[in-house]
Amino acid sequence: MRANIRYWLFRLSLLFMTVAPAFAEDVQPVTHATPAMWTVHGPRGTAYLLGSVHALPKNVEWQTPQIKAAVKRANAFVFELPMSQDSQSEAALLLGANVYLPTSVSLPSYFDNEMRKEFKAAVEHTQVDPEGLVVLRPWFAARELEDAMSGKVKAHAEEGVDNKIYAMADKRGVRDIRALETPEFQVHMLKGSATTKNELELLRVAMKSAATKPMFPAKKLLDAWAAGDPDALAAVVVASQTEEERKVVLSDRNRDWVPKIEKMLKEKRTFFITVGAAHLAGPDGVPSLLRQEGYRVEGPG
Repeated sequence: MRANIRYWLFRLSLLFMTVAPAFAEDVQPVTHATPAMWTVHGPRGTAYLLGSVHALPKNVEWQTPQIKAAVKRANAFVFELPMSQDSQSEAALLLGANVYLPTSVSLPSYFDNEMRKEFKAAVEHTQVDPEGLVVLRPWFAARELEDAMSGKVKAHAEEGVDNKIYAMADKRGVRDIRALETPEFQVHMLKGSATTKNELELLRVAMKSAATKPMFPAKKLLDAWAAGDPDALAAVVVASQTEEERKVVLSDRNRDWVPKIEKMLKEKRTFFITVGAAHLAGPDGVPSLLRQEGYRVEGPG
């Protein structure tokens, strides 16, 4: 399994990434990480902001004493998406209905001779699993090829920060679990401009790109997160996405989240908010936007 740039930034990773089997040879040396965390002080409430990687390699120790203390203080937890098992199952069905072809149809059945050559070249260049692509709708196969340009990092959804934080809250019996977005919204965002009329052309463009463009190492993103360096993280995002992609995937969503967080800060509660780490980095990150609104925000930057 890979943890790549776009998956990590905005995909429904914590709901839909396939968990890699834990064989004995999966054992890796322990890696210590110190992800950045911010504290926001509101009129009545407090919010901790932690940047997540939705899927991580095994044996990454990121639960610092500061993070553990914040989790212990919190009495409300907030994620990008609903985290209950029922919600995840419903979201998986929603995604499946939008991304998979009918069982009687295979993606290459849509290809002309030129696309067959481009598909082969894209697979060879990215080393993406072709069997995983041929069951997908053209628009989603295009996304997968774009994602594959960041290379492979062996990662596991159950090791993701979101899932770990949710498990900690659930173990404590916390029942105030909230979400900033719905699965329907994220599927709509993921589809972008794709329609039944243009999705084959989107795939053709993605195949050409995946066959020729240099790979971008996903490890850079993981290293920036592990070092707790939001400036380095922001630089990775800028290098890996166009301005328009950043606007749709990050900036617009961050600005939609800020009023929701402001409303929470009017409650006399302590919130622990876990979202993709790129949402917290840079001048358009949530901490910066909250500072611009006049809130006292402690943390990097």
